[in-house]
Amino acid sequence: MKTGIPIGNGLNRRTLVYDKDVGQAAVLAVSHPAAAGRVFNVTDGRFHTLNEIIESICSALSHKPPRLSLPLGPTRALIGLIEKGSHAVGLKPPVTRAIIDKYTEDIAVNGSLIQKELGFVPQYDLNAGWVETIRERDSFK
Repeated sequence: MKTGIPIGNGLNRRTLVYDKDVGQAAVLAVSHPAAAGRVFNVTDGRFHTLNEIIESICSALSHKPPRLSLPLGPTRALIGLIEKGSHAVGLKPPVTRAIIDKYTEDIAVNGSLIQKELGFVPQYDLNAGWVETIRERDSFK
């Protein structure tokens, strides 16, 4: 499997949660009286940089993480040219500035409310979640 080259410095933050933890949180939310009519963010309890996420995925795949990244400004400008050129000839661009903006945005939410008020405890951290994901993927091969 070939690894792509990240774009930007990779310091943008994300919050993640493993799907089995989402299931547990959902069961807790529908059965806990304090959850009625409320909205909760569900996370693994941490903020992760994109670099940490990439390193964790690579580790789960037994790959080395990329050593280089593409600079955001010039890459976004080049993608803009590709986007305009694609539209000019009636094609859908393979990647857009909106995709790059989504990839590089800093979006981290606080998941502590469901932990404090409903007692939700995530069972999977970043690394365990990716290891389990790869293990499950490999079991379907």
